[in-house]
Amino acid sequence: MSGAIRGARILTPDESIDTGTVVFDDEGRITYAGPATEVPPGAEITEASGLTLAPGFIDLHVHGGGGFSLATKDSSEIESYARWVTSRGVTGFLATIFASDFDEALAFVGAAGYVSDWQPEGGAAILGINLEGPFVNPKRRGALPKAWVRAPSPAELAALSNASDGSIKLMTLAPELPGAEELQQSALEDWITVAVGHTDATYEEARTAFGAGASHVTHAYNGMRPFHHRDPGPVLAAIDSPHVTLELIADGVHLHPATVRAIVRAAGSDRIALVSDAVPPAGSDGGVFRVGDQDATLTGDRVLLPDGAIAGGAATMGGIVRNVVEWGAGSLAEAVRMASTVPARVLGLSDRKGRLAPGFDADLVALDNNLNVAMTWAGGRLVFAGAEHFN
Repeated sequence: MSGAIRGARILTPDESIDTGTVVFDDEGRITYAGPATEVPPGAEITEASGLTLAPGFIDLHVHGGGGFSLATKDSSEIESYARWVTSRGVTGFLATIFASDFDEALAFVGAAGYVSDWQPEGGAAILGINLEGPFVNPKRRGALPKAWVRAPSPAELAALSNASDGSIKLMTLAPELPGAEELQQSALEDWITVAVGHTDATYEEARTAFGAGASHVTHAYNGMRPFHHRDPGPVLAAIDSPHVTLELIADGVHLHPATVRAIVRAAGSDRIALVSDAVPPAGSDGGVFRVGDQDATLTGDRVLLPDGAIAGGAATMGGIVRNVVEWGAGSLAEAVRMASTVPARVLGLSDRKGRLAPGFDADLVALDNNLNVAMTWAGGRLVFAGAEHFN
C-alpha cells in the first residue's frame, strides 16, 4: 500500500522544508518530498507534526545491540537485530565481524552472507559484511582477539569472501604490513572497499595506501598510530586524501567532543561517516559479551575488557547523531548527512539510499524536538513507533 507522511519538517538533507509532505508508492520508493500537498487517494497517512523527518541512518560499523550479536553462526539472530535496531533510527547496516579464529570467522561470514542484501519483515536492511581484520597490526589490535590477527593473505581473504557468498563490502587492513599492498589490490578487484585501520602506519605509509585505492578509515584515532606534530599518522593522511572517508564514533568515550569537532572541520561533513561500533549489550543498562577468550562488560557508557581496553560502543546511532548536534560538531542536516548520505555513498548506494528525494527508498527516521527517535520507516513501512523515544 502506498503511504504519506504529513506535517513534519523535512531534511533532504540538502534543504529544509518547515512543513512538508512525503509520499511513497507500494514498492517503498519515494514519489514526492516537498511542501505540503494533497496525497494520493487510498494512501495510508501518518501525521508527523512537530517531528523532523530525515533519511534513515546507515551504520557501517556495528557488532550488535539489544542483546543480539552480528558475529554469530545463527542468521536468525542477525534478523532479530535488524528488527530491534529500527528503534534507534537505523534502516540499513553492515554486519561487522571479527572472530576468535579463522574457522569461526568462516562460519560467521557464512551466516551473515546468508541474510545479506535483504530486508527482513519489519527490520532494517542487511547491506552486507564489514570484516574488521584479520589482516591488521598486532600492536594496534585493540580489543580484537590475538588469535584473530593474521598476516595479509589473498588466499585467506578469498576463502572468507567465498564463505560469505561475496557479501563482504568493507574490510580493515593495516597497510604497513608485508604483503598488504598485494592484499589491498585483491580486495579492490573483488569490489571490497578497503579501510585503513588497526594500524601503526605512518603518514607516508597511509598516503601510499590511499593513493593505491584504499578509501576509508576504520574508527578514526582508535586502534591506530596517534597524532604527533612531527609524526601526524594515518588520520591526517586521510584528511589530506580528498577521496577518503573517515568513521567517527561520536559517543564521548572513543573520541572527545573537541576531537569530533576538529575532524569534521578538517575533513567536512561530506567525508565523515558516523558509526556506532556498538556491541551486543548496547541499548541496555548493562551486560557482558565475549571477545575471544575474555569477557567485556558494559558499565554505564563504557564497554571494557578486564585490562581497561575499550571493547566497542554502548551508544547507538540515534544518540550519536544527537551528540554531534549538541557538541556543536555539525547542524542536524550535517549530522544526518554523516549518518546516512555519506555511508550510502561508501557502499555505492547513492542512487537509492541516503536521501529523502523522489526515486529513493523510503527509509526514513522521524526525530522529536530533543532529537530522539520517534518513528522509523524501512522500505515505506512503519517499523517503529513508540511512546518512548530511544538513543
